[in-house]
Order: sequence, then structure tokens, then C-alpha cells
Amino acid sequence: MNIPPTVNRFNPDQNLVFLSYGAETEFRRAIFSILSFYAWSAASDIERTRIVVYTDKPVFFQTYLDQPNIEYVTMTPEVMEEMLGGTLFYHRRKIASIDMTFKKYPESNVIFIDSDTFFTGDATVLFNGITKDHAFMHQREYTFEQGLGIFKSFNEGEYPEAFIAYISDRELMIGGKPERFTKSDYGWNSGVLGLHSSFSTYMPDVFRLNDEFYENSRWFISEQIAFSLILQRRKILQAADASILHYWGKRQKVMLDKLLVDLLNRYKLAELKDKKLIKRITTHWKFKVEVDIIQEKAAIALSLGSWLYGLKKSAQVLLKDPFNPLLYTELIAAASSKRK
Repeated sequence: MNIPPTVNRFNPDQNLVFLSYGAETEFRRAIFSILSFYAWSAASDIERTRIVVYTDKPVFFQTYLDQPNIEYVTMTPEVMEEMLGGTLFYHRRKIASIDMTFKKYPESNVIFIDSDTFFTGDATVLFNGITKDHAFMHQREYTFEQGLGIFKSFNEGEYPEAFIAYISDRELMIGGKPERFTKSDYGWNSGVLGLHSSFSTYMPDVFRLNDEFYENSRWFISEQIAFSLILQRRKILQAADASILHYWGKRQKVMLDKLLVDLLNRYKLAELKDKKLIKRITTHWKFKVEVDIIQEKAAIALSLGSWLYGLKKSAQVLLKDPFNPLLYTELIAAASSKRK
């Protein structure tokens, strides 16, 4: 009897990388992000993707995920300390996890995704769009000069101010060539990073610029800036927000964390593999996050007496979700608090 050979359909050429450690809230976020990847991705994209999770608690993940293409890298205290490179900047571990993945799988592309994200659509365009000349970050945010005004509004202007002073009239080396940057350059959000395997040659520059920026400014987005500047000067940089939602705001994280506890308590492992279920949840949660972001802006503006902007945002949020009584309650309370 001729027995056909076993065919291994798992042939990865890209790594989807997560860094999740320290707290169960972080673990739940990453687990849901991974579930959303499986729900929204075509079989061909799943087969080409190795998921690499850097964590100090692999067992927590394995309770909810048993897919064969997930690899766990245990972050011991020694590994976590080494990732800091002698600094106190914990976001440096993001750079280190990407670098470690490139070194282990030098022929594979890397898509790094923050835990506080989830897929909201087919990411084939993102995966196929990563080339030697093209890279992705989550979205473009603001110039450094605009960032100074934004951070001043919540009394943290000294960080972008110090950063701008450091880069002004200074040459920074990227790939052995000098580059100059100004306050008019843009920062991009690094909640998503889509990097071709060839970008590994720039990783020493990412480490060096990150360390210089943080040492001279203490700005907590230094790793994000390092990637932003290098990618904008060496690659064609594109946004990944069409298929991935990044809920980085504190208020939105609190809301999602409550939903995640309920989700993972309610459904068993087999049920969490139901693509229709996870797609339905991601669609609903995306709507909730979008509404809450507008609502937060409206409430803050009204509480500060910025009536025109506050009323504009109030109208936007009520048109988006007109039958939610909690929105009306918060907006009225915010407007009333200013009048007192």
C-alpha cells in the first residue's frame, strides 16, 4: 500500500511579532490581536506567517491559542534586562524583539504589532506590500513642531522641545550616510511596523538613534521616532491603518480591557477559532473605539469651555451613535462642569 507523503502546508516567509509581558491585561490584548489575525486572514496568508510572541508567560497564551504556527520566546529577567541595552527605556525592548527575530529568521519579513491592536480587515495588501523599497507603520501623526504644541497642552512640552533642540543643525548617520532632520519632519505611530528582511541592516542605526534620542530628550516615543526617520529617508513608507486598529488611548484601553475579560471568560478555545464570531466582534469593537475617541474629545472640549470644537465633536458622535443614552449623559455633565 502506497502511503502519500505528509505535506507540510506551513511554509512561512514572514513573522508576525508580538511583545507582551508583565500583566494579564497585556496578554489578553495580544491574544485577541492574534485571534483577529486568524479571523480576517486568508488561508494562504496564515500558511505563510509564523507568529512569534515574546512574553514572560507563554502558558497564559497557550490556554487560548493552540495553533501550530505560534512560537513563544520566553522573556526571562536576564533577557528583559539585556533588551534594555543598559538604558531605562522599556520601549527599547520593541527594537530588540524585532532585531532578535531578524537574526533568527534572516530571510523572513517582520510585521511587528503592538498588543493594543486588532485586525479589522484582510491585511493581504499590507503583507504583499512589504518589499525592499516599501515599508509600513501604523499611520503618520504630526510634525515634531506640531508635537511640541500637543505635548505642551498636557504639560509635557519639555520632551519634544529637547528632541527638536538635539536634532537641529546635527548630522545623524543612517546606513553610513549623514542625514539632517528638522522640526518639520513627521513622526509615525509604530503600533504596526512592516519591515522587509533587508531592513535588518538598519537595525544598528535604529538602536543607536533610539538611544541618542532618549538620552537627550527622555521622550517616551524615542523608538517610534527612530523607526520613523530611518524609514522615511530610506524607504517608501505607507500606512497600515486600513486593516489594523490601534487603540492606544488610555480611556479606550480601559474600555477594551473590560470587554476582553468578558470575551475570554465566556468562550472556550474551540469557539475562539470561529472566524465569523471574531469578525463580528472586531467590527463592533472598532465602532465602539471610534465613537469613544470622538466622545472623549467632545467631553474634554466642553469641560474646558471650548464650545465650538466641543459642539462640533458632540454633533459628530451623536450622528454616529444617536441612540446611546450614555453619550448624552456624559456630554451634558461635561458642559455643566464648566459652567459651575
